[in-house]
Amino acid sequence: MRLFSQLRGYFFREWRRYLGAISLLMMIAILQLLPPKLVGMIVDGVTRQHMAARQVWLLIGVILLAAGVVYLLRYVWRVLLFGASYQLAVELREDFYRQLSRQHPAFYLRHRTGDLIARATNDVDRVVFAAGEGVLTLVDSLVMGCAVLVVMSTQINWQLTLLALVPMPVMAIVIKRYGDQLHQRFRLAQAAFSSLNDQTQQSLTSIRMIKAFGLEDHQSDQFAATARDAGEKNMRVARIDARFDPTIYIAIGI
Repeated sequence: MRLFSQLRGYFFREWRRYLGAISLLMMIAILQLLPPKLVGMIVDGVTRQHMAARQVWLLIGVILLAAGVVYLLRYVWRVLLFGASYQLAVELREDFYRQLSRQHPAFYLRHRTGDLIARATNDVDRVVFAAGEGVLTLVDSLVMGCAVLVVMSTQINWQLTLLALVPMPVMAIVIKRYGDQLHQRFRLAQAAFSSLNDQTQQSLTSIRMIKAFGLEDHQSDQFAATARDAGEKNMRVARIDARFDPTIYIAIGI
């Protein structure tokens, strides 16, 4: 949430895009609740034999129409939301380069080139991901979750709805734990990526000296070790990240 707070100025400036995307997401969430309800009406009507074929085809047509509208709305909100996040990437990189151009030579002695490259690439990509996919996940989860709970409570059974929510606190605790581990491991992975960038930059800058002294194999071994370290740290991130979906599906299944 701290990242969203830091980006609030950009969100306020691009409020039209984000408001439009969020509004469309809410409309999609509501429309997605329509097909299951209509399917239930069709099944009940056919099994009890009190629904004419014309009514069945009419409801099927409404389901197909809803699917088409959802498809179009999804296209529009993706253009709005991800267009805003990609624009953020451009501005962040421009600001970052502008700041680098104003630094004194001593700054570049304190900071490795690979680390600066990592901040301009991977770090910016993660911020853009939060401004796009992060906003999508937050809004979609809240809107869809609330809509489903309201429909389940009012249209089906509120006691059954409460019973279905029993595993959710456990899921929240487990996901919070995974999130903390993911944050720590991701920082290590980013540091490893920075070292890999720095190793690459140094090797390319010094390639003539390396070839002159016959250090190709030595440099290749060093680079391979750095690459393996970066790969292992990213695999540790992937192992934690891969636990989220199974945890959610298990909780929902329970």
